[in-house]
Amino acid sequence: MESILLGDSEFAVEIWSRGACVNDVRMPDRTGRIASILLGYAGEADRLRGNSYLGEICGPVANRIAAGGFAIDGQTFTPDLNDNGTATLHGGEHGWSAQDWSVTHADDHQATLHLDWSDPAGGFPGPVHADVEYRLHDWSLTHTVRATVEAPAVLNVVSHPYFNLSGSGAPITDHELTVPAAAYLPVDEACIPLSDAPWPVDGTPFDFRAPTPLAEALASTDPQMLLHGGLDHALILDGSGTRRAALLRHPDSGRELVILTDCPALQVYSGQYLTDQAIAHPAGAGGHMSGIALETEDFPDAPRRADFPSILIRPGQTYARTTTWQFRVN
Repeated sequence: MESILLGDSEFAVEIWSRGACVNDVRMPDRTGRIASILLGYAGEADRLRGNSYLGEICGPVANRIAAGGFAIDGQTFTPDLNDNGTATLHGGEHGWSAQDWSVTHADDHQATLHLDWSDPAGGFPGPVHADVEYRLHDWSLTHTVRATVEAPAVLNVVSHPYFNLSGSGAPITDHELTVPAAAYLPVDEACIPLSDAPWPVDGTPFDFRAPTPLAEALASTDPQMLLHGGLDHALILDGSGTRRAALLRHPDSGRELVILTDCPALQVYSGQYLTDQAIAHPAGAGGHMSGIALETEDFPDAPRRADFPSILIRPGQTYARTTTWQFRVN
């Protein structure tokens, strides 16, 4: 495994080749105290024995695909059901997060990693050739994913960070979230979008169009919130092109995160199932709601849903998605 450090002593980002992951982001609070604000591991052995997706690039199809497989041009693909036997999660057992990517460029402000991938079980079409580029400018980290295919394939490639802007492992309930999204995807017991999704966020705890304390949203008795003990839902972002997807704030520390993306959706997962004692930072992280995952993405279960935007890529086309994390102190 290779490790790449971007930035300097005031603001630093750590990239690992395993899963092409962002393993750490370190920044000051309003008093100048520097701390890790991204959940990560101390070393490769911990990442291999950990049970969480922490900052990895997940693919070829992140989030979930329901059991039963999907078809492309009349050919059926049935990836492994690695999510309690009910769904394929984040590309399955042999997905991109479990691969060692090749570092093709690295300096103090940029890193590019490459992956040539085929599913050894044949559950996903391939081969797929992917590159992820990380670029650091001041306190902004941009990641761009590009991929080409040798046969028609479905792609929804996602970075899976868990943020805790407090710089500790304290629950993220003291954070505040804003997401410009007028609709969301309600889910079933397997976390698969319902057949009549999307639903409007009006009058629900999934309305983050105004700044909302996470404690307030998570206290809701809405059936969708109770179903999985918190947030694990895709919010459909307003507009198109590169635009703001979220503002996450931690009022006590003054740390803030703005997310910009060209993706159509943002998966918000409040970390209610986190039980990963291998997590090394921030201090005390690894337990219930000690981080919030904000994943810019295409719609989950899209390969099985003709009513969702297509994620089909054919030979000669290039898949490309870009997301920027802008960190700041208020």
